[in-house]
Amino acid sequence: MKALDFDLSKDMKFSPQTGVTSFRNSRLIILDANALGLLRQTVVDRLGAEKGRALFLKFGYQNGYSDFLQMKLAYQFDSEMDLLASGPVIHSWEGIVQATPKEIRFDHASGEFFFTGVWTNSYEAEQHLCFHKAGKEPVCWTLMGYASGWCTAFFGKRLIAIEPLCAGKGDEHCEWKIQPETAWSHEAAPYVQAYRDFAI
Repeated sequence: MKALDFDLSKDMKFSPQTGVTSFRNSRLIILDANALGLLRQTVVDRLGAEKGRALFLKFGYQNGYSDFLQMKLAYQFDSEMDLLASGPVIHSWEGIVQATPKEIRFDHASGEFFFTGVWTNSYEAEQHLCFHKAGKEPVCWTLMGYASGWCTAFFGKRLIAIEPLCAGKGDEHCEWKIQPETAWSHEAAPYVQAYRDFAI
């Protein structure tokens, strides 16, 4: 199948009799975005911005890594490119953000990986701005974590997603850029640190 053929609604099962909503073999929990925003802000208030960022990067990374494994096992894609590109598609279906890839290049033999795109309507940027003015750093921590985890699971090598543009720092929309940690400079340090405990 092609990446754009993915339809989450076909494989979601609602069972109010058991209280379990699932997607294939994974249990899903539907939460209000405002509740997640309050949780995020409470964590930042209690732990500080740096520790809060690290926690939500880890949360997103695990989510993206797990989603990738689920998609790889559950569906037969026409190509590796379609498998990789299904990440932004499922991210959009989950109501997290509208994700539109721009440029994708990868080569397993050389270790080259480069993936860019646009995030529109990020729930995380919206929630950040409910509590703060626009800042200087990208704030879509779970989104960047998710993209890092998804692409790392796909490529088998640590990849880091960072937002060059983020609505949470006053940009019109968010954009992602994903590449090996060695291709980044000092700006990747907090992300590398957050993911250091995850095996590849």
